[in-house]
Amino acid sequence: MNARRVRLAVLAPLAVSSLALGAVTFSAPTAAAASPSCSVRNTDNPNNLTVSGRDFKPNKSVAVESASGSEGSARADATGRFSLTVTDASGTVSAQQIGGPVVGCGTAEEGEQKNAKEQYRDGFDQGFAAVKRNCNAQQQQQQGLVGVDENFQKGFKDGAKRAGQLFCED
Repeated sequence: MNARRVRLAVLAPLAVSSLALGAVTFSAPTAAAASPSCSVRNTDNPNNLTVSGRDFKPNKSVAVESASGSEGSARADATGRFSLTVTDASGTVSAQQIGGPVVGCGTAEEGEQKNAKEQYRDGFDQGFAAVKRNCNAQQQQQQGLVGVDENFQKGFKDGAKRAGQLFCED
């Protein structure tokens, strides 16, 4: 009976520890696959919209649709990214790979708003930088803005004004 207790005393901890290690192995977290996403953005041509996506299946075709119907397809690159310029898209824009989920990219109107904000921000940054370098640049630069996007013009003027307040004497 004594030998039996010794064997149990030796084997029981080994059995318990192997079960515990096995549980640790199985409970290790697995990396979750990223969900595909996409966005819309206007281009210089007011009739066009750029649809861009990421985290799609690499090297597979992605179909893009809007409320007005099928807009086209693009092949995702090796990293799962794609970009497609579509013409006359309207309403909600979505993208999908065969067998994959339908991914909402946004609306054509959101693309217009995003583009306007980007134009304003670019203009602001350039106007600010120009006047920061040279306080006389404000008047010279604004004369060259004819024919440039109106959001860019407004941003440039606001950026130049702000830099003038911070860096130039009145």
